[in-house]
Amino acid sequence: MLVRDRCTALLPITQASAAPAWLHPGLPFELPLARAWQRWCARSFDIWWQTALVALAAGHAIASVAPAFLRWLETPLGWKLFGLACIPAGLLLDAALHAVAGSTPGKALLGLQVLGADGRTPRFGELAGRNLRLWYAGLGLGLPLLILLTMARQGLRLRGGRPASYDSGRFLVRASPVGCLRKSVFGVLFVLLLGTVVALDAADRQDSREIAAAQPAPQLAWTNPVTGLAVPIGAQWQADVRIVDNGNDSDSMHYLFTERGGRAVVLLAFDEHGKTSLPAYTRALMDRLGADLVLEHRRIDDFRGRPSWAASGAGRDGATTVRLRVVPVQGRAWRVMVMQAPPLAATDDLVHELSDALWESVLPI
Repeated sequence: MLVRDRCTALLPITQASAAPAWLHPGLPFELPLARAWQRWCARSFDIWWQTALVALAAGHAIASVAPAFLRWLETPLGWKLFGLACIPAGLLLDAALHAVAGSTPGKALLGLQVLGADGRTPRFGELAGRNLRLWYAGLGLGLPLLILLTMARQGLRLRGGRPASYDSGRFLVRASPVGCLRKSVFGVLFVLLLGTVVALDAADRQDSREIAAAQPAPQLAWTNPVTGLAVPIGAQWQADVRIVDNGNDSDSMHYLFTERGGRAVVLLAFDEHGKTSLPAYTRALMDRLGADLVLEHRRIDDFRGRPSWAASGAGRDGATTVRLRVVPVQGRAWRVMVMQAPPLAATDDLVHELSDALWESVLPI
């Protein structure tokens, strides 16, 4: 009995000595298994920034060749569907980073290490396969309700001492001790990243509400009060009329059209210029607008069969792109000024359609 007890007591040492020769004692293979909360925090942190990075790069690349893509993103479901589609690519980025650097930021800060079942470091293909299984078995494809069920299932497995289903028989996730400083750094970064995600989601919800409210509305018919000509105006625009003091004992009417998302403004206005030449009038106009605008590219050309003056530039703050055109018509100098905030591709089509419609109310073809 005594001999058997001694042999039993020595059994763990015998098993440890049977481990692969390359495995250094006290390193990953002998560390405790990571807890469910550690894995969730590290995984959530990595997925958020990796998916965001992929979405930013992919969105910029697609929008550069298909500007209409940005308008689709602003639809109630556009951004959400695009985000879901970017999750697999984010997980592929995760596998590549892990294979090259040996870990990812979230795992490194919390001391987590993913190892093969035999204790070796997994290769890219193995990590990519693991992340694919994680995508549907742990993240529920990113679908809001399904992800709650799959994450709860995996959490129960881990709390019960069993591996996650996507790790079973293939991988071990070990946790090495980390100090308070690393935990604090991770906590701060986690909260900042979570706050950014929540803020972006709130902004997306607001945009969705505005666009959803505009979508059912029919195209509006706007009538130019001076010419009496009616033109169609897209429901994305909110029309307003303002009386502006020109500083020379005369007021002018400004017809202002603001894109409901606040990314573009189009102004239609006119001044009585009598027999003043177009160059003289535009010089006076630039003196009035010079405090707010920097218009560097100026030219005189033909527009709808009439001489016109056109310029482009930016607002004084440099954050707004500005285009201006002036056309004399029957003693009045009409102008259309477009102001856009980046990305310009998001509103270019809307701005061109509205500008053409406004000029149609002045100079019908």
